[in-house]
Amino acid sequence: QNIHPTVKPIDLMSYLVVLGSRKDDVVLDPFSGSGTTGIACVFSERNYILIEREKEYFKIMEARIKKAKNPADLVQHEWF
Repeated sequence: QNIHPTVKPIDLMSYLVVLGSRKDDVVLDPFSGSGTTGIACVFSERNYILIEREKEYFKIMEARIKKAKNPADLVQHEWF
């Protein structure tokens, strides 16, 4: 369960990541919250640096990204 107050839709963040970067680029999110930008980077083959100071949100982010990296959990996304 995601308790972060400003969770962004993965499809929206994926669109923005693809719009502003190329495959294998590094995307920096200095306020990563629950990790939606990181998940978008996993789906769009970008590297990422995520920074979050709140331990509770960091743990949520860590679990969500781990799940996104598991091929059995991946969902096909279309952003174009």
